[in-house]
Amino acid sequence: MFLRSAGILFKIISFLLVSYSVYAQDFRKDVIRQSLAVASFSSDFELSPKWTLNLEVQERIYTDPVRQSQMFLKSQIGFEPFENFNFRNGIAYYLNSPSDPEFLSTLIVPEIRLNHDFAFGHKFRSIELIHRYRMEERFIHKKQDDSLIDGYRFVERISYMLALECKLINSKNHKHDIFLKLSDGIYVNTHNGILFNSFDQNRFYAGLNYQLVKNLTVELGYINLYQQRISGVEYLNRNIASLGINHSLKLYH
Repeated sequence: MFLRSAGILFKIISFLLVSYSVYAQDFRKDVIRQSLAVASFSSDFELSPKWTLNLEVQERIYTDPVRQSQMFLKSQIGFEPFENFNFRNGIAYYLNSPSDPEFLSTLIVPEIRLNHDFAFGHKFRSIELIHRYRMEERFIHKKQDDSLIDGYRFVERISYMLALECKLINSKNHKHDIFLKLSDGIYVNTHNGILFNSFDQNRFYAGLNYQLVKNLTVELGYINLYQQRISGVEYLNRNIASLGINHSLKLYH
């Protein structure tokens, strides 16, 4: 057990060192820093012991100046063949605003995104480690200057995320538990049409999840998103405050 735990800890440290090495050369890059806020609501419907349906809506805004950055609606169907192994497939509809909040354009670019997830975890008492692999098929509406044109641009992206969940407070009857959540993910563009930004982004998250009532949790968090722009020489460093509300409902007996 000790050797196994030590091996997992070594993998976590190695992964964090690799993922954050992208920051080490900031002085050689054109880095644009931005501040944003995110609010989301999601519902998990337990259809059976193995099948779940997830619905989520999220709004992302710039804070200086205040204007919309992105909004999406997403649904996923999940299948858990056995404990701690999960497969999910979903579809999402995105509305993307310009990545520069001071840009005068109000053009909103629609995007349809398919996602395919595989996740598995390890539990150690009050700590759980989760590995998530995802492939996304993105169909982004084409644009020219400040107008949409016919057709969609296809981008394929894969990602790996390592997440840790730790129960900080184990309340009476598990009605008001508090969890610490940490995650770090690397996203890579794989489509042949990508010329300069095969590395898409690194996304770090830290948050606290509080069980407000039996089927409702509230989560406050911080996201640092470090993303390479399509030019290949510019990077976005985004500091994001997040608020998430999750509702779960069991639909079987």
